Amino acid sequence: MKSIHNKKNTWEEINKVILRVDNIDLKYEKRTFIFLDCGFENISRGRCALRIKEKIGKTSDDLFIHSDKALMEVNIYYDSIFISKLLEYFSYKKNSTRKIKVILNISDSLMTNNSGDLYINNKVKIKVQSINWDIPIL
Repeated sequence: MKSIHNKKNTWEEINKVILRVDNIDLKYEKRTFIFLDCGFENISRGRCALRIKEKIGKTSDDLFIHSDKALMEVNIYYDSIFISKLLEYFSYKKNSTRKIKVILNISDSLMTNNSGDLYINNKVKIKVQSINWDIPIL
């Protein structure tokens, strides 16, 4: 009879959230608003609603994680000129089947286990320190 080794969950800290962009919607009311529906590259479950809004005053980029549903919400604020430029970059992507990736460097670390499950006890809001865009063109 073989002995089966049970793997215990090992938790590790991550300081980046890597998103895969599945859909992009542009909304325009009084201001331009881009909504991105995303999945995760380094977390195994859930969805992320990323909103890019025009920066007004002293707003800071943030990430909010719900404790009662598998949803993360991210708010990113850019100047209107950068939003226009980002939309232009998105239009270049139409010739590629590869997905856009967004890498969020966050101020506080999150915990994931060896299966990629995210450990969240309570709702949490974290500051996004920087955003890196990977937009495939070809």
